[in-house]
Amino acid sequence: MRSLTSDGQQRLSEIARRHGVSEDAARSMLTALSNGGGTMAQFSHPEFGGSGQWMRGGMTMVSDLFNNALKATVDNLCNDLSNFLLNPPMGAWQDAEPAANSSWQQQRQGDGSSFGTGFGGNNWWPAELGMPNSSGAQNDLRYAYFQDTCRLAVEIAGALTVYDTADHRISGVSQQQGNGWTLTFTSQYGTVPVSSLRVVDSGLRPAGPAPSPQPSLASVPAAPEFVPEPEPAPAPAPPPTAAPPSPESFAGTVWSFGESGSDAASTLTLATDGGIAGGDARVRYWSAEDGTLTFYDTDGRSSVAFALPASGATAPVLPGHDPARPDRNFTLRPQAQQRDAEAPSGEAALPVTLTVGDWTLEDNGGNRLGVLRLLADGRVEGGRGSEAKWRIKDHGVDFLHGSGRPTSRFDTLQFRAGRWTLIGAPLNNESAVLFLKQS
Repeated sequence: MRSLTSDGQQRLSEIARRHGVSEDAARSMLTALSNGGGTMAQFSHPEFGGSGQWMRGGMTMVSDLFNNALKATVDNLCNDLSNFLLNPPMGAWQDAEPAANSSWQQQRQGDGSSFGTGFGGNNWWPAELGMPNSSGAQNDLRYAYFQDTCRLAVEIAGALTVYDTADHRISGVSQQQGNGWTLTFTSQYGTVPVSSLRVVDSGLRPAGPAPSPQPSLASVPAAPEFVPEPEPAPAPAPPPTAAPPSPESFAGTVWSFGESGSDAASTLTLATDGGIAGGDARVRYWSAEDGTLTFYDTDGRSSVAFALPASGATAPVLPGHDPARPDRNFTLRPQAQQRDAEAPSGEAALPVTLTVGDWTLEDNGGNRLGVLRLLADGRVEGGRGSEAKWRIKDHGVDFLHGSGRPTSRFDTLQFRAGRWTLIGAPLNNESAVLFLKQS
């Protein structure tokens, strides 16, 4: 084991001052990095917002998932302390007497409710997935994220499930308490329930019990002469059970949603990433599994559950109820317009239905340039001369002048707080930024 010399203590104080943290916080982080071999840390300190994780190469997790300034401070501090550990200046460390059982051990940080399992031995995830970019645990739940293979392993009370994370780049996982539990994660698309991911059926299951040893021939007594009995007639096979619709059949569809007995209804679009466009705070995310279509609120709690019909049913009207208040009923009606109907160019549609609702056009300073409505025939209502028409091209949205000349392009999509935002720029000034926000 090593300990800091007086020169090392002075160097640690300089690093702490440079990053605006106390020497106690820097020393706590240095200990966590030492326990993680210098390239990863699991820490818990009030100045870092409580518990968190850091891995060299870009992974930083803090309890306050959206505090980007705190993430930057932790990342910069850990990089300096990691270099201090792995490439120490001469005279900064001195050797000490080795302690009993001094082999590297993972130190668990924080209290029992925070995420914080490590990357050492006795890995609980399937060996085929390799080593995770991040992992964590809370109560009887733990997870491991594998960015290179687009996999998220989740174990709940000993039951393991592996999900396909698709194009999500996961930066945090949290467990929402309420009616039971809801596991959510944070990616470039915002906060998304894990239940919206596709379950991977790759055979990664615990091995079954070993077969019983067969007795040797010497121990088997001679059997009497065997007289075969007539085989009974085979029982008729049960009729096949129709499976409910798959989650993919709902992605990108448009529905009319409202409380039963009320004339008020809103138009919802079930986005391919598990978000809902066009709803209120009660309906922000969705998932379809085990024969149920479930809506979730902004906190990830289930708010409305709809029983799905058997596969092959045409355009059903889905009745649903609030799991917390079974006496409160809702109705979900399909609309004829589907996900590809809004693309006047005939090309592949985006994960949001552009022809439903209004869109606000803003510049980089937050100034409103207009409130637009994109019509299915390619015209734009409420636009300026430079936004007279629109089209989908190469997975982006173009605005065109009345003469047909393209004037601006939006090719970056964001989904946050239940609303879509398209980010682009004028074609004659690509350094300027424009935002097309779902109203």
